[in-house]
Amino acid sequence: LYLSVTAQTTGAAARLFVANDTIESYLEPQSMLPFRTVINRAEGKNRINQTLLYDQNRGAASTDKGQRIEIPVGTHDYLSFFYVIRTFNLTPQKRNAIAILVEGKPKTLFITALKRETIELGQQKLKAIAISLSTDDPQSDKYQLRAWISDDRRRLPLRLTARIGRRRFVT
Repeated sequence: LYLSVTAQTTGAAARLFVANDTIESYLEPQSMLPFRTVINRAEGKNRINQTLLYDQNRGAASTDKGQRIEIPVGTHDYLSFFYVIRTFNLTPQKRNAIAILVEGKPKTLFITALKRETIELGQQKLKAIAISLSTDDPQSDKYQLRAWISDDRRRLPLRLTARIGRRRFVT
């Protein structure tokens, strides 16, 4: 299964911070776990071009530069997470957890369903489930990551917000 996302800052946000990121993820269809991830990130002056290969059976990932990273078996990447979240029980106050590889380090990502609500996207009003994304870091909610997933059988990602310093970013 091939998943791809391109994320760019636009409008007023682009005057403060320029980002142009592309992530491609190749998943095993049955497990929805990645076996290959290609990351091309351009955020301000920072650039990352990296390919990761996962050996889920051995609990390891390797970079295109030969670095080996120990990971828990069943570790997701940025995109497979958004795909697998569709299968979670997102009843409000329910908490789920998965292993995810973030900038070369495995983390536990906690997904907590907060509430059901209606949000506006452009001219549309959509039923959504608000979720909180936090990690096992000492500052687990440092970026105040919140997402809204459609409250239907498709469970599409609708909105993602984060707070970095005093800035709040919405996609």
